[in-house]
Amino acid sequence: MNRKLVLVVIISLIITFSGIPLFSQSLKGLSLGGTTGLITTPTGRIGWEHSSDLGLDIGYHFSTDRGFGENESIINAALSISQKFEAGVTIDLQQDNVGDDPGEETDLHLFGKFQMYNSGNSGMAIGANFQMIDFLSENDNRPGKGNYSQVYLVTTYSGNFMEIPAATTIFFGKTFDIDEGLNDRIDFSMGFDLTLFPDVFHGFIHWISEFTNYSYSVDSHITNAAVRGAFNTGLRMDVLANSEYKFVIDAVLMDVFDDGIDSFSIGGTFGFSLK
Repeated sequence: MNRKLVLVVIISLIITFSGIPLFSQSLKGLSLGGTTGLITTPTGRIGWEHSSDLGLDIGYHFSTDRGFGENESIINAALSISQKFEAGVTIDLQQDNVGDDPGEETDLHLFGKFQMYNSGNSGMAIGANFQMIDFLSENDNRPGKGNYSQVYLVTTYSGNFMEIPAATTIFFGKTFDIDEGLNDRIDFSMGFDLTLFPDVFHGFIHWISEFTNYSYSVDSHITNAAVRGAFNTGLRMDVLANSEYKFVIDAVLMDVFDDGIDSFSIGGTFGFSLK
């Protein structure tokens, strides 16, 4: 755990202090939680911050473990307003196929993010989300059922890493059980978005990765970040790079190193301007 954290901090400092402003913006797909971001980490960016006063992004990700025992379908809708504000909803449909008594669960997340600062492809934002876990169940004693919230501050800095366009994101937040009150945990994550072989792929393919001690949901089945931290990594591909529409595909591995390659997520984001 500590070795992973030290390694991530060292890499982030190298990227940050060797950077210069980018000439092209990084891809802006939706995170699993719904807001514009990496995998589970929101970024300081807004989905349509440089291109539309009103933009809509729709996301879908299928996530599971390598035995296809615990499956999740994560559906997002995010609205970007005035190139500064982003709000939306995430529906998390979970299916547990392990054992003789498979279970189903539906979680509902509401989220919002306000960008306080923007310079080129760098930005800083504050945000919050409200999570209603297993909200359709009438059994209040089901494990994990309840209402939770997270508030956070996030910054994304764009620069060059060994002449490769890159962006570093640092996130600080706090998740708390609304019914139980605050605890002493602090949410932290650090993530990177590197453009792979820009001369070959012309910015269409990015490598995204993050170290985080929280997940997109307090009741995620595909990561155990809250207990011991998680490293998530994968590819993000821009299918419609030169179009007025947005179509981003993600293929990522979840919670690698501690349990090997145990879980993965495949999906993407489709977006278009409304104004």
